[in-house]
Amino acid sequence: MSGPGYMSREILGCQFSIYPLSQSDIDRPVQAAIHAAGAEGCPVRAGNLSTLLSGSEDRVFAALRAAFRAAQLHGPTVMTATFASGMPTDELVGEIQAGLDVQASPSRGAQTSPSQGVVSDEG
Repeated sequence: MSGPGYMSREILGCQFSIYPLSQSDIDRPVQAAIHAAGAEGCPVRAGNLSTLLSGSEDRVFAALRAAFRAAQLHGPTVMTATFASGMPTDELVGEIQAGLDVQASPSRGAQTSPSQGVVSDEG
């Protein structure tokens, strides 16, 4: 059972990161992993620190397997993954973020940095 603002527990979410080891080019294995995951039919959202997948359990695990295999082709690789069911919807996350943006607004005396959040408070 899921509440308002949350996805069905049938939808699995996965956040994964690829860590190429002993490789001079780390972009190629990471990009290969992201593209391979997308080719498995899951919605993919690349972020600064990790990549998000969502879909049925079978599709998410297939996408994760494809991502790891694609990264491995470039050399030694570590992958971390976190799974969730019953995740908040994008709309709920947007509402939460909007509330944070208002709290951290420079007009309220705080200065923000996109990578670090609130960095000083003048008020």
